[in-house]
Amino acid sequence: MLHIFTFLRKFYRYRGMIWAMSKHDLASRYIGTIGGPLWAILHPVATVLIYWVVFSLGFKAMGPSGIPFVLYFVSGFVPWLLFTNSIVASVSAVTGNAHLVKKTVFPTEVLPIVNLVSETFTHVTMLLILFGIVWYYGYKLTPFLFQLAYYYFALCFSVLGLSWLLSSLQVFHRDVSQGVTVILNFWFWLTPIVWTSDMVPEKYRWMLQLNPLAYVVEGYRKSLLHQQPAWADVTGGVYYWCVAVTMFVAGAHVFRRLKPEFADVL
Repeated sequence: MLHIFTFLRKFYRYRGMIWAMSKHDLASRYIGTIGGPLWAILHPVATVLIYWVVFSLGFKAMGPSGIPFVLYFVSGFVPWLLFTNSIVASVSAVTGNAHLVKKTVFPTEVLPIVNLVSETFTHVTMLLILFGIVWYYGYKLTPFLFQLAYYYFALCFSVLGLSWLLSSLQVFHRDVSQGVTVILNFWFWLTPIVWTSDMVPEKYRWMLQLNPLAYVVEGYRKSLLHQQPAWADVTGGVYYWCVAVTMFVAGAHVFRRLKPEFADVL
């Protein structure tokens, strides 16, 4: 465990470099395009519009308790977007920066963090759009809004552990990135973003409760729509943090153990 804390101290030491690399990472994705970083917003907005047309206009779907479907969907889609984009980008964080990894003085463990910070820029913009949708439908932005900081931290904690694990395995097994894409597609539909748990037969709901991401998605909705405190779901919180801490420690441990072999393999 002492090695884990030594591993984590580097984040504070290299915080300036992480910030600079995150801004560069976000800008470099759209070099040569007219829209620039605006594309990072247009893609998820287009997805929201598609789901709104299909489910709200086509199927006349509504969220629970009469919540407009688009509001229910976006409030769950925003944290999911941060999760999936960060994971997909971080899988290739090491293999995509071989020129940095081969420098013995470069702290490769910060690379997944760089992706997470750059995705946070998009996340903040999507939150502002979500706030506008909440206001448009007549929902008030209450002090429960500050709970979003807690759920954001909770999500980042598990994302970071998973990113370390996957990015280190990708160096040795290049199929990891392909498998992650498939798993995320299934994971999306196992998370209550489009549908509610009430739509699932009761005897199968226990399977959905094993999905830790549901805690964060519902947490965003509690903060924005239901005005419920985070401590209202103690059982869900305990389960989530048990899973998150396990992923974090496991990811940090695997990354630290495999790190000395990165340069040789790449």
